[in-house]
Amino acid sequence: MKQEVLRMSHVTLIDDGMTKLDDFNLNVYAGEIMGLLCQNAHGRDTLLRVITQNAPIHYGYIYFRETLVNNYRHSAGGRNAVAIIEPRSHLVQDLTVADNIFVLRRGFKKYFINPHTLEMQLRQFTEELHLSFHASDPVSRLSRYESCVVELLRAVVTGVKLIVVRDISTAISAMELQKFHRLMRHYARTAGIAFLYICNHHEEAFTVCERISLMRSGHILRVLDRRDFSNELLWRYSLDFTRELPPPGDATDEAEVLRLSGVCFGALQGLSLSVRHGECLALLDMDNRIFDDLITVMNSEKPPLAGEILLDGTPLAAHKTCPPISFITEYPAKTMLFHEMSYLDNLCFAAARKSPDLWRRHTLRENVAQEYRQFVGDFVYLENIDLLHTRDLIDLVYYSVHLYNPRIVFCVQPFSGADMYLRRHIIDLIHLLQKKGIAVVLLAVNLSDCLLVADRLLLVENGRLCREYSQKDFAELADLPPH
Repeated sequence: MKQEVLRMSHVTLIDDGMTKLDDFNLNVYAGEIMGLLCQNAHGRDTLLRVITQNAPIHYGYIYFRETLVNNYRHSAGGRNAVAIIEPRSHLVQDLTVADNIFVLRRGFKKYFINPHTLEMQLRQFTEELHLSFHASDPVSRLSRYESCVVELLRAVVTGVKLIVVRDISTAISAMELQKFHRLMRHYARTAGIAFLYICNHHEEAFTVCERISLMRSGHILRVLDRRDFSNELLWRYSLDFTRELPPPGDATDEAEVLRLSGVCFGALQGLSLSVRHGECLALLDMDNRIFDDLITVMNSEKPPLAGEILLDGTPLAAHKTCPPISFITEYPAKTMLFHEMSYLDNLCFAAARKSPDLWRRHTLRENVAQEYRQFVGDFVYLENIDLLHTRDLIDLVYYSVHLYNPRIVFCVQPFSGADMYLRRHIIDLIHLLQKKGIAVVLLAVNLSDCLLVADRLLLVENGRLCREYSQKDFAELADLPPH
């Protein structure tokens, strides 16, 4: 008989007058990898708070390891033995791998720590799982994949019986995700650990999960067993992401905006590619190594060690003053806006580099406000952007690029953390840039994200271009490692 690790029965939670969890039901068993596909972000953070911290609920019952830990009558508020692994690291960066795994766990009572003993204990895990890091390695020097593995090992050593894995495909490469899935299966099988695997793409969940729950607005719509896994069934619960293919020859007739020829810098080992006017090119980094170095050379922070970069047929170095290149970082709503400035000031900030008169002439700024009012309404006159939701802040970032009108924009992991509805909206924003003739380069590690919007897809491995796909060839990508 299966041992139940987590059971949530008819749980309802209301926060600030809004129902975050609505008659929510979920069962996770020992040794099982249970998927959770969230169509929107509504209730997702609340769910994790309830699972980990036993937050008060308004109705229902929650059992952890077959013991009632929370109900509508009483909530003790204590923490459950649950670990969360997500793109944001929960490790102490200044300490070593061994310190994070063994010393910082509950129940560790030694006053004198023998590093050799810790190294021997860790070696039992690393040799069994063929891991390359060592006990004395500082966590700050680990790759994101290695950090995820260390967090997994810490959970195993601590005796955690439920591990929540959330959106890690946005942080590690396709190859690394496969290896992490193997580790999950290993500990599910040998240690009876239960996993709740939260992701945005059903193709990713199909590769590792035994069952999948579909969640929308804090409510479970349906639970799928493995025999029910099919694209056709999931499409009933999905938005329409299909798009018409462009007429043959349209893209190839456009002028070339950017060309990299044999560029070497850091992880870039002879990278060559080209981007055309108004094209959306996806760069899928199979190793998750090149993005920082590529942005460094494209931002002219440092010149490449070898190779050539041409922008509109001339060397990139010739565009020192106000280069026609923009960058949209990962999680742009948090990293690309000035919260002490108004909506209109944020909108005009990049464009003012080209037209300093935007700061001096009220009529120019009013013209901009009227132009973008058709997109954002009266938000354009908002003084405090902290009042906006994430989707509206992302709009502001993309419209700022749209106003600046660069020749090319690099978008780093544009779908990170986005639910289905926000992903659909970001696709529309990317198309808006393309319609203005702006070339878009997506820097991604998630194959499913690339296929949503790209006109071409380049696979990069070991810092080099290894394969190119046009949109009509995307069906071949089914042969790639699942992601």
